[in-house]
Amino acid sequence: MPQEKDVATEDHVRCAVVALTTVFESLGAEHQALVAEAEKTSVSERRGTVTRMYEEIAQTARTVSSSIIELATVRGLRDLDIRQQFSMDAEGCDYSPLVILTSPSEVLHDIANYLAEAAETLGRAYKPTKKYPGLAVARCPRQMKLVFSSLRAALDAVCTDLSTHDPEVTEDHTSTRRLLTELEDRVCPTIPSQSAGPSAEEVVTAIRANPAVARAAAAALARLGGSRPAALGTASL
Repeated sequence: MPQEKDVATEDHVRCAVVALTTVFESLGAEHQALVAEAEKTSVSERRGTVTRMYEEIAQTARTVSSSIIELATVRGLRDLDIRQQFSMDAEGCDYSPLVILTSPSEVLHDIANYLAEAAETLGRAYKPTKKYPGLAVARCPRQMKLVFSSLRAALDAVCTDLSTHDPEVTEDHTSTRRLLTELEDRVCPTIPSQSAGPSAEEVVTAIRANPAVARAAAAALARLGGSRPAALGTASL
């Protein structure tokens, strides 16, 4: 009797595909920036380090692309209800000497390993060197934060799917999650958000309330070459 398709399981596959597509798209900006940097770098050893970095980014993109295709295979195998199909012998029983049609869970195990490999590749890309440790940072931190977090989300989705058959799979990939978190924290330093500053009305109120502020504003405008700095004298305010 054909097994019913698990909707929740299918959602895990879809979530992994969405997350990996984000990873794939976000790698482009970093690769582009590293290639441009390498072309402008004259010191051969420094250029070699940057070149190695963008080559590792390119390898990560290839691994992610392959993983997306494999996830599509999982979806197809499930839709067609192919789950470790054997050939049949003359009596209609499973015939094991021939190859077996792979099962979705086997493909998912492979994908989990591919994602671990992608994380390790990124780890090599941003491994600080003794001579140029400062190069081991993201040139496009916003995109690379998406890369690390989305790769981790994809791995979580795959492991959640597999955990129904292999409860230990999540623990098996704990080190990969840890690596991705460490890379995100180290490679993509958080940039403090810039305050929007006071509104125009608040500035005018401060000028009117304090002659010293008015004089400072007039002086600042004069330094900027404004055409009407003289109009901000305290007499007019």
